[in-house]
Amino acid sequence: MDIRNTSSFLSTLTAGSASATTKNRLEYTPPADEGINLKEAIEGGKAYQEMQDQRLAEANKIWSDNFQNVFKLARSAEDHLLAGFQGFESFKEKQAIEHPNIDIDSLDVALVDGQLKLSALDVNGQPISDKQLASIEDEFFKEEELVESLTLGLSELTESIAHSTSEFFRDYDLEFSREGIVKDGRFSLNDLVQEYNQSFEKAYKNTNVRERDISTGIEKMIPTTEKYPTFSERLEKNGLELFATLKFAHERPSDPSNIYSIIDLNA
Repeated sequence: MDIRNTSSFLSTLTAGSASATTKNRLEYTPPADEGINLKEAIEGGKAYQEMQDQRLAEANKIWSDNFQNVFKLARSAEDHLLAGFQGFESFKEKQAIEHPNIDIDSLDVALVDGQLKLSALDVNGQPISDKQLASIEDEFFKEEELVESLTLGLSELTESIAHSTSEFFRDYDLEFSREGIVKDGRFSLNDLVQEYNQSFEKAYKNTNVRERDISTGIEKMIPTTEKYPTFSERLEKNGLELFATLKFAHERPSDPSNIYSIIDLNA
């Protein structure tokens, strides 16, 4: 008979194992650094949450300050561009008389390396000669108020929406400067007018304005785009804030970790 199959042997073996386990448990004392200190864990969790809250608050401040810069620059650019656009339209009328071979609608102005530069096509759609362009520019730069309005307007608008690029993360603390110049202009004047008109027409598609005929007293509904047909009228109605903000929202980077990296770098 195999003794290992008897009930007495199994009882003895079980009792021995239990005794050894109990002895080992009593003799084992965990090191002081083992286990979880509940108080320290709670304090650590609070500290981590406070750090995260601070990072979020700083990130929100960066975005808020940046939007304030967008608005401030856009408002200033609006005044300058309204005067600049109207002045440039008058300038073009004079040039159309003096240079009948020019496609006057193509006469344009843009910031290039921080300076205004003109361009134009002839009636055949070809660039005008350097000599003719220089002659037009000579007349243009005599219009000091016009030059200043366009320079400031184009540069401020460019600064306003420059935050929509990845450069925003390096320039988030950009100080507003009324005299600030952006070397690489984002728009020529014609490009701006075209893009602004497209934005306006998209925003006011299928909308109407109620207008009363003073002579008859009858009210009628006029499409908004017809009520405000020109760039000047649309700019006076809407300004540049919405335009610059939509550019910002559409083109800004979407990864907030870049902002956190700035916060940590400057901590």
